[in-house]
Amino acid sequence: MHTLALPCPTLIGRANDLATLHLLVDLAGKGQGGVALISGDAGIGKSRLIAEATAYAASHNVLPVQGSCFPADVAAPYAPLLDLLRFLFDQYPWTRSFALTPQVVQAFQPWFSHLAPENTVPPVSSSSAHAQAPTEKRQLFERISQYLIALSAQQPLLIIVEDLHWSDETSLELLHYLARRSRTCGLLLLLSYRSEEVNAALRNFLAQIDRERLAQELHLSPLLPAEVEAMVQTCLSLPRIGLPALFYAIYPLSEGNPFFLEELLKALVTAGELFVEDGRWLYKPHNIIHPPRSVRAAVQQRVALLSEQAGEVVTLAAVAGRRFDFALLLHLTGVQEAVLLQALKELIAAQLVVEESAEQFAFRHALTRQAIYTQLLARERQTLHRLVAEAMEQSTSMAPRSTHTWQTWPTTSPRHLPGRKPWSMDSVPENGPWSCMPHARPSNT
Repeated sequence: MHTLALPCPTLIGRANDLATLHLLVDLAGKGQGGVALISGDAGIGKSRLIAEATAYAASHNVLPVQGSCFPADVAAPYAPLLDLLRFLFDQYPWTRSFALTPQVVQAFQPWFSHLAPENTVPPVSSSSAHAQAPTEKRQLFERISQYLIALSAQQPLLIIVEDLHWSDETSLELLHYLARRSRTCGLLLLLSYRSEEVNAALRNFLAQIDRERLAQELHLSPLLPAEVEAMVQTCLSLPRIGLPALFYAIYPLSEGNPFFLEELLKALVTAGELFVEDGRWLYKPHNIIHPPRSVRAAVQQRVALLSEQAGEVVTLAAVAGRRFDFALLLHLTGVQEAVLLQALKELIAAQLVVEESAEQFAFRHALTRQAIYTQLLARERQTLHRLVAEAMEQSTSMAPRSTHTWQTWPTTSPRHLPGRKPWSMDSVPENGPWSCMPHARPSNT
């Protein structure tokens, strides 16, 4: 029986990154620790790669200790450390009776009220951490580093802290301190962050790590077309992808982002556009692929916080396409250049749009654009498309750069018109559907 397997049972396209982490874990097991940084966009697969490395560490006598940062932690000193200690005490009870545990608990009492191996609570305010004298802070850092180093002498440790972009500044200072001490003991720090959300504190932390050459960074790029093909094939349990129209529809929207790809597949199954009939998968698309609910919610939350001017600009841009010209928006909005620039700055700050050149901007992800576009009524889309087309005709200099026509191809291609026969596992290109994609290249992995 065909079922949709999510998350994807196999890690796709990260063989080299995983091999690097395996090597670092092996070195930590021999008493040669260090730091590994994993960066990339949201949904690119950082947590999945960390999970694979964690499983490998656990099977090779290296103790994984998991911690995370959350949005509220920016103002919560030592929050990742609290998370680490809670995990340590809960998952490995023998650490509660370790000789140095009471000293660590006592040292951090001002921030972890009533902290005990059996009972931990969230930290209080950030004021106490900022009020610390440098010598007092250094003593605390030394206390926790001695504790973790002593534990790693009993059994090598893999210290995991995810989402550093939400970490407080004091915790980043502590991690920097630990990074300096990790090379001569069985302590491997595995840290992750979103490359598009680097704040001032994290930027300073990364600069210090780079300057001292303390870490090996793995930047995760989007999956190649062939890797997207392999992921779809794995999720659908197909011997070969067999659904070229499905690939053509979801590849431009997912842009090689594994999370987006899985969410798109799930949304298509839920909508009844991707289904099993007579023991095989069939794909019968509607006119427009609606973004997954999780993506729509995230985009709508950001759009709701925009000013009225920025909201109008991003709507026009969504109709114009994945990429859009500054001159086109200036013509459509009829506002002064300074006003449009301010609106675009707001969209960039909201992580909806990126600047590609002085003349061209683009949505950060294709699904961001799609989430905004599909919220419009059909008549609104029709009217705005006409306005965009008229603006293009009036300025022929815009036409070569605009992607407006190309962006609508997934919904206007004859293959996607209503009433057409569903796509099945027939007529697959010899080298797979990715070979038909423009600028596509096969994977080397």
